[in-house]
Amino acid sequence: MRLKISCELSSNKIPADYRRKVVSVMKAGLSKSNEAKYKEMYSGNKQKNFTFSVYLPKPKFNGEIIELEQKKIVINFATADAELGINYYNALVNVKDKLLPFSQMNQIKVKNIQIVQEEQIVSERMAFKTLSPIVCRDHNKETKKDWFYWWEEEDFEAILKRNLYFQLRDKFGEYVKSDIDALEFRKVAIKKTVVICYNLHVACSLGKFELVGQPYLLNHFVQGGIGSMRGMGFGMIEVI
Repeated sequence: MRLKISCELSSNKIPADYRRKVVSVMKAGLSKSNEAKYKEMYSGNKQKNFTFSVYLPKPKFNGEIIELEQKKIVINFATADAELGINYYNALVNVKDKLLPFSQMNQIKVKNIQIVQEEQIVSERMAFKTLSPIVCRDHNKETKKDWFYWWEEEDFEAILKRNLYFQLRDKFGEYVKSDIDALEFRKVAIKKTVVICYNLHVACSLGKFELVGQPYLLNHFVQGGIGSMRGMGFGMIEVI
């Protein structure tokens, strides 16, 4: 399920760490529309099987503040889990036309929620562009520390594929490992960007690329995102 959520702001200035504010809007709606699902999603360290991106109208970046040309943003939401998608759709309907805090300097109001039609991928080779940056995170369970890799670094692909296997094995079974290992990532126009998220400086990859692999995997990446931290607004892609 793919959603396009149009929102109005009370000010054209938003924090650079705006993704966490978008998550807060979703959580506010979900806590009211389905408390049990809210607790399931946010009481522990549950994997978030959705992704989102935020369209900012002609942003000007100035340190910790982003100044927008208009007092509005568009949130694009996607998940490969239809039941989860319905829950988040209902959550956003619950807060529609209500003024919610977005930062100390701003408030947000959801004005329109549109279900976007999706087309199935049948080819084994497709070109994509990122709508939100791809995060490749190596988490050390002993030290509890994270290391972030971008596309050009040597370990990027190996760590990304390892993470994809852990994310997808419950859904597709153990056989998915061979299909993930066979994926070919081909850079078209990728650049490194560093994004602030929950006060972390996250190195990630932004741009255009090709993927060669099984169509069911390519469909899943479009529907639910690719990489780590998808539920925080990373890894959303679309076909070009």
